[in-house]
Amino acid sequence: MKFKVEGEAFPLDEGQCRADYALARGLGRVRLGQRALYYPHVTWVGVLPLDQVERVYLRIEDIPVGMGCRRVPMGQHYLMAVLRNGESRKAALNSRKDGDWALEQIGRQAPEVKIGYEPPAPKEAAP
Repeated sequence: MKFKVEGEAFPLDEGQCRADYALARGLGRVRLGQRALYYPHVTWVGVLPLDQVERVYLRIEDIPVGMGCRRVPMGQHYLMAVLRNGESRKAALNSRKDGDWALEQIGRQAPEVKIGYEPPAPKEAAP
């Protein structure tokens, strides 16, 4: 599997990424390793180093499920990562429990990363 850095330069080589990815915990459309967040795709894996992340938080979106007039909103949880360069990444989680666990682990592994949503300044777009 090929690893592609989704941020700036990353200090790990292919072998180190492979080892960290093998130990990473799957949370849905994202895996959390010791040094990075991994976004698996069909033929490659996106690597987002934790030292490039400024803030992480959970986001809940109501997604309509069903057909016709029997559509019911169902909450989907996402892990949002805001990078130091202003970009953001969004990944669907299996459950709220996985999201809470991920925030707790990121807080332990990278204490410089801020946890929780911060509203944008006036006249700025939300990530």
